[in-house]
Amino acid sequence: MLLAGTLAGSALAAVTSTASAAPNTAAAAVVPSGPGMELSAASFTQMTVDDVGRRVWIAGDRVYPDGSRDGELVGVLYGGAGPAVASAHMTAPLSGVAVEPDGSKVYAGQSDHIANYSHENGFLYPLAPIPAPADGCGRELVHTGGRLFFTSRPAASPEACADGLGSVGVAGTAQGGTAGEVMYSSTPVHLEGGPGGLLVTAPERSSPSADPDLGIYRVTDGTDGNVLEFLGERRFTEDGSERGMDFRDADFSADGSVLAVADGDRGTVLLASQDARFLENPYEPLPAGVTPTAVAFSPDGKWFAQGGAASGDAADLTLAFADPSVEWQPLRISFEDEAAGHRVVPRGMEFSGDGQQLFVVTSDQEGTRFWLHTIQTREALAPSRFVDVTHGPAVAGEPFRITGRLDLDGPAPTEAPRITVLRLNGQEVADLPPVPVAEDGTFAVEDVLPDRAGDVHYVLGYAGDEVHYRSEHWLVVDTVRAPDTVSRGGR
Repeated sequence: MLLAGTLAGSALAAVTSTASAAPNTAAAAVVPSGPGMELSAASFTQMTVDDVGRRVWIAGDRVYPDGSRDGELVGVLYGGAGPAVASAHMTAPLSGVAVEPDGSKVYAGQSDHIANYSHENGFLYPLAPIPAPADGCGRELVHTGGRLFFTSRPAASPEACADGLGSVGVAGTAQGGTAGEVMYSSTPVHLEGGPGGLLVTAPERSSPSADPDLGIYRVTDGTDGNVLEFLGERRFTEDGSERGMDFRDADFSADGSVLAVADGDRGTVLLASQDARFLENPYEPLPAGVTPTAVAFSPDGKWFAQGGAASGDAADLTLAFADPSVEWQPLRISFEDEAAGHRVVPRGMEFSGDGQQLFVVTSDQEGTRFWLHTIQTREALAPSRFVDVTHGPAVAGEPFRITGRLDLDGPAPTEAPRITVLRLNGQEVADLPPVPVAEDGTFAVEDVLPDRAGDVHYVLGYAGDEVHYRSEHWLVVDTVRAPDTVSRGGR
């Protein structure tokens, strides 16, 4: 595979419960990750997923053996056209990456402008750079509501990034949307976009006692002169008795109603996106002692992932159903290997648009080597299996019966399962009517065997459902000729 890190089904056996167990009673098993695809960059600032071009775009700096470095924009293919890795090199430091919704353009942040590339089938072609104020602290880029937003913060050195005045800006558009600053901040600001033109601004805290003010906005058409409509703001402590927000990452739910924030002190905090009020968090947290670094909802609305930095073999990642009413243990993954990294980096998780893959960037303890992992979300589904499959007499041309049981782990399916049946007889393939499954999981297939004696293959299939993974069972039947109905003595 192009992207390593897919989990083996056998490794997940320890995670799943039996059909007779109550929902969510499986042991909190942790699955070790597979090896990741090591990235050439020696730093990581931001990642984004292009669902049209089927690429994961990552921005960072690359260091060469002679000590020189340059900025490297890398697009890793996960399905589609073009080379496995697309890349562009520019001046270091390189920070932040965003992509047009149609995949046609990719943007990367430079210290004195925003690099602009057209993208086609894995090849990048430079376009005119986008003007932006000076930045010495690392830009963040977000494309939401049809506009490109970015941070700027001039500084003579990294140590000076906590001082001075920075801004959030918006690029101009060909349709007449003007460029300019939309807000200012005295501390570095992180950006996150969401469905329907949602935008989050999350300042860093200048000290443990500081309490930055997270803001939620919606992008407008700008006809009234304002590009952003204010929806709500949130401080995590109002009286200074607790530590303020220690922002690591944020992401909106698929419908835009919920904002999940990874806070270094509190873990995952949920806010209502319409007014930024606190919501009850129904999700199982990362293990005790694991520092939160990343959160992600899948665009299809099915999955929610939490990433962190753990020690030893504790779980660095949990993958659960976004619907908390589904009582099924999350998939827990540990990154603890020289070929896998040791922690999920801040802002290092994104789903594919269809929700079938979770892309995770990990690093070593020093934060100088990075790996890209692809987690197939189907591995978090509850298993299904065919058991006790038997059949009656197999006489060519005669009625034939197969019985068995579909065993489903975890929660009950929302709809009664059905079994698909294929009959293979030499070159002939017959698609038999689907077979219903009884409440106890049993089923019966009724058929008439072909007239010719010999091997007949049956393929029993279960397509899976919202919470169960698919399965199939092959049955080889040795049919015999029917006994002669006329006795020899009657001749």
